[in-house]
Amino acid sequence: MKPIHFLAFLFLIVGYFTYRLFSPYLETMTIAALLALATYKINKYFLTTLPGRVLPALLSTLILGAILFAPIIYIITNAASIVAYLDMESINRSFLFVKEWIREILDKSGAIDAPILKKTLASFDIKALVNSIVKVTTFLGAKSANFLKDTLLILIFYFFANLYGREILLYFQNLIPFSKEESKTIFESLAGVMGVVFNSIIATAVLEGALFGLITAYYGYNGILFGILYGFASLIPVVGGVIMWLPLSIDLYLKGKGGEALGLALYSILVISVVADTFVKPIIIRYIDNLMVANRGMRINELLIFFSLVAGLSSYGFWGMIIGPAVITLMISILQIYPQVAGRSFERCGEGVNSLKSSLSP
Repeated sequence: MKPIHFLAFLFLIVGYFTYRLFSPYLETMTIAALLALATYKINKYFLTTLPGRVLPALLSTLILGAILFAPIIYIITNAASIVAYLDMESINRSFLFVKEWIREILDKSGAIDAPILKKTLASFDIKALVNSIVKVTTFLGAKSANFLKDTLLILIFYFFANLYGREILLYFQNLIPFSKEESKTIFESLAGVMGVVFNSIIATAVLEGALFGLITAYYGYNGILFGILYGFASLIPVVGGVIMWLPLSIDLYLKGKGGEALGLALYSILVISVVADTFVKPIIIRYIDNLMVANRGMRINELLIFFSLVAGLSSYGFWGMIIGPAVITLMISILQIYPQVAGRSFERCGEGVNSLKSSLSP
């Protein structure tokens, strides 16, 4: 047996057991690698200003940890205090008020006679609703614990990705049958788009969360808590902001503050959804795009990035906002490089045929 064949056989066996060993962590390792690509300019800056490689990698990890962990811990601690002080009697009164309000509207429109609507209104039960809320809260609590665990693992892998990223990149660059220029193109396009997606998500969440936090603090709510919640909700396309401002507007209306309820709704729609999301957000993304993506030919349409975010969120959950754009970027990079690689292969085949004809000719 030739040494290369024995090495390939040994590689398959060890590779199989390595896969079995790390298969539960493949998704978190992938996300960590993508986050390292998205923030590689930050780590690169620390490498040029700080001594060694451990300190820059550690500082980059601490910054990412603060971005991911601090808001979640604040939400969990404050959400627990809010649940502890819930007034069930007030919730019951509000529920009955909304139910009668809907019944009056349907009665005036004549739709109350519809059998389906009658059955639906009759089936509304506050106790069942509270039980459902408790179940959802328990489910979210369990998911939050899993999310924190996954986030901690991602930070660990992220640290090692920054620490040994250059060596890993150079190894795969020598391993894959691409030229250095093609490998560099794939890396820069992937890192650039991931940087645009990640930084624009953070910038948008901070901007819209801060704007919503200001108005909720003005109306007497916990502005920091609801600002953070709105920042996370803004990641959900189309309806993200509505699920935050609509319940608070209803709460203000039920407290007899109709003007404040209308003001919160109009502020959320006009200032946040129209001005910030429609006009300011594209400016931020364009600025980050010009800063992160050096290769003008590898830029990806913003609409395609948007749909990849939606698809990623629906397929992989919260971290799909990182995985979705990465898959699309890698696919587009491969499609753009493929004609060059295929052209070289055809040229080599042509040269081989010509050489064969020359050797066979008398």
